[in-house]
Amino acid sequence: MKLDEERDRVLNSADQNTADQYQRFLCNRGGCFLTNGVPRAINVTLLPTPVSRQAYNHLVTAQEPLNKLIELSSRDVEFVKRTIEPCTKVDYLAKRLLEIYLQCVSDEDQITLGMYRHDYMFHCPDPSGEDAIHNGAFKMVEANLMSAALLGTGTHAMELHNQVLARELPGREQPYEKSLRPMVRGVATAWGCYERPDSVFLFLVAPDDFNWFDQQKIIDTLWDEHGIMSMKMTYEEFMEEGELTSDNRYYVRGKEVGVFYFRSMWNEDHYKTERHWETRLRIEKCRAIVVPNIRHQCINLKYFQQAYLQQGVVEKYLSEEESKLVRSVFAELHQLSPGKEGDRAAQLAFDNPKGWVLKPSREGGGNNIWDEDMVKKLTELHDSAEREAYVLMQRLTPPLVPNRAVKHEPNERAKLTEIFDTTGELGLFCVFVADSKKQILVNEVAGPLIRTKPAANNEGGIAIGIGVMDSAVFAD
Repeated sequence: MKLDEERDRVLNSADQNTADQYQRFLCNRGGCFLTNGVPRAINVTLLPTPVSRQAYNHLVTAQEPLNKLIELSSRDVEFVKRTIEPCTKVDYLAKRLLEIYLQCVSDEDQITLGMYRHDYMFHCPDPSGEDAIHNGAFKMVEANLMSAALLGTGTHAMELHNQVLARELPGREQPYEKSLRPMVRGVATAWGCYERPDSVFLFLVAPDDFNWFDQQKIIDTLWDEHGIMSMKMTYEEFMEEGELTSDNRYYVRGKEVGVFYFRSMWNEDHYKTERHWETRLRIEKCRAIVVPNIRHQCINLKYFQQAYLQQGVVEKYLSEEESKLVRSVFAELHQLSPGKEGDRAAQLAFDNPKGWVLKPSREGGGNNIWDEDMVKKLTELHDSAEREAYVLMQRLTPPLVPNRAVKHEPNERAKLTEIFDTTGELGLFCVFVADSKKQILVNEVAGPLIRTKPAANNEGGIAIGIGVMDSAVFAD
């Protein structure tokens, strides 16, 4: 797709000096990942990805009722049970989460803090067409209600591109404010509801987490702007050091935990022993705020994306206008449980492998199954109960946008790629806070993030170096 001559000029004139400037900017701001303990600047696009202003604004408008839907439906025990129970024979994670949910959902005094990232693609009929950016709509890829990463790192990509636009393409406008500060303001609101000013915000992270700098931006902003102290440890370290008092408060290293923030433990493999599950239950039942709480961790399962598409489900929790708005951003999904309905969905994939993608319920990138591999997998599953653990999703076709990337390795000079066609995935960070009386205090979009990959690749993982960080610029 051809954009404008000024953008083409910048793409064609960039050189090694440009790449060096990007690397220094990112290192100076902390826009880095850790690779084997060694910092490296994030990989980033040369220019931000253009998006339709009208489509973007419509998408933003849909987020508030979507967040409300998540909260209200997560409190509906029958809905949650009905959605998860059929899958528990083949999905051990779903089975154990539902068990904890049923033990804890009746707790009425829980403060709710949601730190979400809802991911979308712009779906258009002709990705290479001249007007592809304006001829389509954003559709949801997934809702990330747990461990929604890249909040700080995405802010740095936006800051970098903001300076590049001011210097090279003046007058181009980026959407929204930076994601980090609005999100942290919401966290501070929830922490204030806990009314324990000496309590800490505890990150539960994976060992050797490459996202150290991303998390550190949250830690620094919490302290600098709100005076909230943070701590960071692995789940296993907390299992050994956490102490639960008789009044149901958790302490670790002499500090009370006011907020548990899970940046790990989203996958069944993370719960290595029964003690891991017992600790998750105790965390949920203690007085502290938990992000995500067990209600939201259950809703995070992919089954709910498909459940929301069923007739009358969204309308049970939202007004007619809100329901219409939320449904407008949903992609088409089908459940694959054994039986006629699941068979009809599987046949869609057999008839048009290029039009669908097979998605497992588990979290983390790189798990989707595409094209002939999808056909092979569905053939293997046939009438197996294991088919219940997957959903079939409409394959989205975003615009093809020419761009370049600046790539980095530890202790090496930045490298500038040639121009190649890219596709982007837009994430909207959202923050949601409700007090112990279920009154909604905060429900807002914090800001956008784009992750971009070569159009030739199905998957675009940031961690494995295929995808790169990006930001948005209005095309009009």
